[in-house]
Amino acid sequence: MARVFVVDDEPDMVDLLATILKSDGLEVDTDTDGRSALARLLADPPDLVLLDLMMPDLDGMELLKLLRLDAKGANVPVLVVSARSGHQDQLGTLQLGANAYICKPFSPRELVRQVRQLLETSEVETNA
Repeated sequence: MARVFVVDDEPDMVDLLATILKSDGLEVDTDTDGRSALARLLADPPDLVLLDLMMPDLDGMELLKLLRLDAKGANVPVLVVSARSGHQDQLGTLQLGANAYICKPFSPRELVRQVRQLLETSEVETNA
């Protein structure tokens, strides 16, 4: 079973994302703090990260940067899930190494589709 790590400072959003992912048969870990999430991600990298951008202390852009700089996190697929819908935000996260971007509010079906697509792509690359 694939393990997805959800990082968002809004507990209600974390619960919503976890519920959607668990109902699709995925294992889910969560964190509402960027710094503790980064430490946990590097200690035990998941199969995929869902990452919010707007968080206090350590925001999603900085977390993504630090994740990509560490060998343990360099290849973990990251799907940004953010209320920031501007082209610059999307382009910036993709340039930092995010694999995909989905805007809030989102369709649960679209979220699951993107998660599954990233997991399949990652699995193919790992087995190649």
